[in-house]
Amino acid sequence: MSLCRGRYASAVLALALGAISTSTASPTGSGTNEASSTLNSSSQQFDYVIVGGGLSGLVVANRLSENSKGSNQVFSDSRDFAEYYLVSVLVLEFGPFDRSNQTLWPANAVLINQRDMFNITSAPEPGMAGHTYPVLAGAVPGGGSTVNGMEFDRGSSCDYDFEALGNSGWNWNGLFPYFKKSTDFTPPSPAVEAVYNYTWNEAAYGNGPLQASFPDFEYPDNFPFFGAFEEQGVPFIKEHALGNATGVFFTPASEDPKKKTRSSSLNAYYDPVSSRKNLKMLAQYQVTEVVLDHNLTAQGVKATDRTNGKQYQFMARKEVILAAGGVHTPQVLQLSGVGPKDVLTAAGVNVKLDFPAVGSNFQDHPTAYLNWNVTNRFPYPGILQENATYNTEALALYLNNLTGPYTKAQANSAGFLSLDMITKDGSSMVSSLLAQEPGQYLPPIYSNNRQLMAGYLAQRKLLASQIETGSVAIMELPFTGSGSIPNAIQKPLSRGTVYLNASDPHGEPVVTYYAFTNPFDKEILGKMVNFTRRIMASDALAYLNPIETTPGPQFQTEDEIFNQLLTAQSPFGAALGPTFAHPSCSCPMMPHDLGGVVSPELLVYGTKKLSIVDCSILPVIPAAHLQATMYAVAEKAADTIKKRS
Repeated sequence: MSLCRGRYASAVLALALGAISTSTASPTGSGTNEASSTLNSSSQQFDYVIVGGGLSGLVVANRLSENSKGSNQVFSDSRDFAEYYLVSVLVLEFGPFDRSNQTLWPANAVLINQRDMFNITSAPEPGMAGHTYPVLAGAVPGGGSTVNGMEFDRGSSCDYDFEALGNSGWNWNGLFPYFKKSTDFTPPSPAVEAVYNYTWNEAAYGNGPLQASFPDFEYPDNFPFFGAFEEQGVPFIKEHALGNATGVFFTPASEDPKKKTRSSSLNAYYDPVSSRKNLKMLAQYQVTEVVLDHNLTAQGVKATDRTNGKQYQFMARKEVILAAGGVHTPQVLQLSGVGPKDVLTAAGVNVKLDFPAVGSNFQDHPTAYLNWNVTNRFPYPGILQENATYNTEALALYLNNLTGPYTKAQANSAGFLSLDMITKDGSSMVSSLLAQEPGQYLPPIYSNNRQLMAGYLAQRKLLASQIETGSVAIMELPFTGSGSIPNAIQKPLSRGTVYLNASDPHGEPVVTYYAFTNPFDKEILGKMVNFTRRIMASDALAYLNPIETTPGPQFQTEDEIFNQLLTAQSPFGAALGPTFAHPSCSCPMMPHDLGGVVSPELLVYGTKKLSIVDCSILPVIPAAHLQATMYAVAEKAADTIKKRS
């Protein structure tokens, strides 16, 4: 989820959000929350128990529940058929359902939906003067796909070369069929195409459940930015989703082209099959432990009904599948006695498997929010929040015709830029990176662990090659036409941790990004800011009369830029943060001797019948917003699990 929130004040945003999202009208006719399901004694054993009803959890639940056990037995009634013939799947989701306009209307996706997020603050960040920052993760069925900015983009083919890190079959060729399987792209109408000049190639997409499309509205000052990139020699990519995503291009949104509402794993993967007798989702259940026997075989999970405090145990005949996300999957493992010994002991958890890799390798996209005062044409980004008359007219247009500004979510255009596109110093920067003594820039747990260090060095070698050759993007610069310009680092070399809170193990975990502890990331930030300055100084944007306010033209050196951004504020929070709301990579898929947590079959090393299918398994974060990637990963994960059963 991108955190580009426009150029308007946060107080105005909060008021506008209330004005926009509390309307009872909805193009889908659905605006109420759903209650948690009830339990009875016969519903507590399943073939698969999935921990987390977010993006990946609901994709996997859909695919596993469509599968049969292969029995030839004939049954007299549907209940017996469902119980004995179909594979049974239980999904346990922490948060309550939210089908309100706040989650469904694309215009609301430009604002952070705090009520459907976990309330987590990072530990003091050692690379950012000890400041603390929000940790943004969805706490709602559908997870990130329900609360993100709806930008639906993929990385370049090399972003998915996980095979180079020891994961057979996990590369672009192995994932591309699943990118297609998950997604149904609908081109814009000829009239919309004629106005906005969108480009695409339908060969990149398939006929899957998730709907992707372009909005039928863009702000007029968006288009000159393409000319600004052209002035800097950045190529225009007609269709980024075919494996070449370094350049400037249009990105579709996860938007239903007919309803003009958000398409999520909840309404695309779960709702159409929710009546299956062999599929059950319980909302507002917190999983407190995976039940492991003396052989570390997963037998099921313990969970608490958050509405009444009652505790339950759900048994899994085939497998327990973790899909709680990059923050909470390592927490669940650690609560179950699987994790770094010192962390578990401090939290009073019985150590069943000393596993230092669990909760290490944590990554996100550190982001700076730059700003220029500009003279926009009418209408301009942020007008829905600033102009009540325009808002009223736009809302009527949306409710009556499903057109106009309310169909637009986050940016549908972005530059994903390789290092050679933003600086001529790339080779020397990579040489300096490879000459580093990495231990001084990594979390303490790496210092005395050869496996973690070996894994990091393997990642660094791969990243250095990809960055130097320009096969992956190092920077994201999304744009809408406003003077508020996020700069997101796509390939950070710093690594973070997610650990149990020793004083409250079942509360939120201790998340430390360790952002900017590696000097390479700090150097990249300086290069990104100077590139964005060149974009804003281009002939194509001269008519905007841009005046830099953040960080400010007087700050020129790398240290000056970093220190000013570290203390500055943007309209939506700190001007520099460790996150673009893409927390991931904390239980990486890598060989065990390289600090991996799961195998290419997604099974947790040292255990049996326990797997992970969410973004925590990514060994290296891709240069992309994560949702399109995770639909593909989850589809592949479902097939992987099916094959072994």
